[in-house]
Amino acid sequence: MLRVVRSPISLSASVSCMDLMHLADDLAAVEESDVSFLHFDVVDGVFNTCFILGAPTLEALRKCTDLPIEAHLAVMKPEFYFSQYVDAGADYIAFHAETQNAEETLRLCDRVRSLGASAILALRAETNLDDSYIPVLRSVEWVLKLLVQPGYSGQTLGEESLASLRHIAGLLREHAPNAGLQADGNVNLDTIPDIVGAGADILTGGTSGLFKGKDVKGNARRMLERARENISSSSSS
Repeated sequence: MLRVVRSPISLSASVSCMDLMHLADDLAAVEESDVSFLHFDVVDGVFNTCFILGAPTLEALRKCTDLPIEAHLAVMKPEFYFSQYVDAGADYIAFHAETQNAEETLRLCDRVRSLGASAILALRAETNLDDSYIPVLRSVEWVLKLLVQPGYSGQTLGEESLASLRHIAGLLREHAPNAGLQADGNVNLDTIPDIVGAGADILTGGTSGLFKGKDVKGNARRMLERARENISSSSSS
């Protein structure tokens, strides 16, 4: 399995925001940029009211890239899909806390690792965590915090999402300082100062940022520069 080499600020690329009719072209552009890994959304039509991507697409993608792939399973029964997406080539499996309690979430993290992948805890925009999830935070590589609802591009960032991001960042600083915090949703040059200031150190780029205007390499460079300019405020908060 491939592993992400994390930096003080890392950048991932949302596959669902690529031009799926020209996926190879967008993938080539991402590989020429400073993007560290691919973020692959899977939505089952139940966890959120849309369907998006699937294992055959991930399998095809895996054959064409050496970048690590994070499969984000925005699904109601994540364990049903673990083997399918690991077998298709996912290096990281992100699944949601909202679909089970903390004890079961911890068990599912162990299940992901038993398949050879790394476990990522995913949270909806409105979700905060209580202390029962502290063992989970210590068990995962990072937390994927959505800033918008899963499956729909073009949504805007709200203060409630930032407040929740700050809450999760505080829990990680206190209980799991080695775990990262990934922000996904409306991440662009305008929102990055607030997102990084709230504690995120992994940014997922989509339609409003990384793929805007088709200048992926330039957008990635500018997004990382903007994040680094604001990282000091995050570390001092």
